[in-house]
Amino acid sequence: MADHSGFTEIPVLDLRTAQADKARFLAELRHALLHVGFFYIGGHSIGDGLLAELTQKTVTFFDLPLGEKLATDKIQSPTFLGYSVQGNEITKGRKDNREQFDFANELPDTWLPGRPIHERLSGPNLWPREEAIPGFRSTLQEFFAKAQALSEQLVRLVAEALGLPPDVLLDTYVEPRQQHRAKLIKYPAVDQMNPLDGTQGVGPHRDISSLLTILYQASDHSGLQVQNHRGEWIDARPIPGTFVVNIGTGLEYFTQNAATATTHRVLNPSAGQGPRYSVPFFLGTRLDKRLEPVPMPQEVLDAHPAQVVSDSGHQFASLYAQDPGTYFLLNRISSHRDVGTKYYP
Repeated sequence: MADHSGFTEIPVLDLRTAQADKARFLAELRHALLHVGFFYIGGHSIGDGLLAELTQKTVTFFDLPLGEKLATDKIQSPTFLGYSVQGNEITKGRKDNREQFDFANELPDTWLPGRPIHERLSGPNLWPREEAIPGFRSTLQEFFAKAQALSEQLVRLVAEALGLPPDVLLDTYVEPRQQHRAKLIKYPAVDQMNPLDGTQGVGPHRDISSLLTILYQASDHSGLQVQNHRGEWIDARPIPGTFVVNIGTGLEYFTQNAATATTHRVLNPSAGQGPRYSVPFFLGTRLDKRLEPVPMPQEVLDAHPAQVVSDSGHQFASLYAQDPGTYFLLNRISSHRDVGTKYYP
């Protein structure tokens, strides 16, 4: 069997190939799922005009006066949605040098004492004033809807690439009214930070509980790195017209580790390069009940690499199979400890 553990680049896939030569596309996708855990996707239906508007709103939001941004601070809500100041998140015990704004599809706050605690994570967004940044909310909501549709299209193709019925993953693991999440992120260049803070934009991690993530790299900076299965770091530079797609720990678990949730990190830009901006969308999995892996074709299980080297932590991983809601909540608390202390003491 060929050794794919030392991949040195991220595969580039094109959805137009899925129309013209579906068998070829599924073969390329299967290789990316089993042996890389990341791929670029081009030929999608999210237009350049919307992405340009999203980029402009992202930059404008982070350039707002601090008081305007703090009006949407996460500390005001138990959902972990809203704004986080530079350096307020922690990965693997170290500060992440990034500023961010988390948002989701709008859901009402329906949690009541006595209900499962993870239900408190769902609720309305904390939006800045329309007068402060006109069109911000509508642009983000339009992108969110299109990113969710693209993600669901990709999950159907993922299922087919792994020899499964197209809708089995969505029908089994995604609840129609659940809340998915997205972020606007600004990574300052190292000359815009305290020199003692280091260069960890976000530390080595895997995307917890999700089926997959699609990432729009909203500036031309490098910095995103993917860890191949020998432990080497590979650059995932922006490619115009594409999103970066990576597999979440939920999909890895549900496919009996066939699809690989690969570790990744972001380094802050070098001095003089200015900030890096990105917008990830996370297609989550349901948190309301224990979820069993789907039966997998043996040939797919046999093709998975025997060992994957990873610098990311696996905290609470054993809890995921038993109680995915509590697993997700504990990971949120460990990353945003001020919100955890206030709402989940």
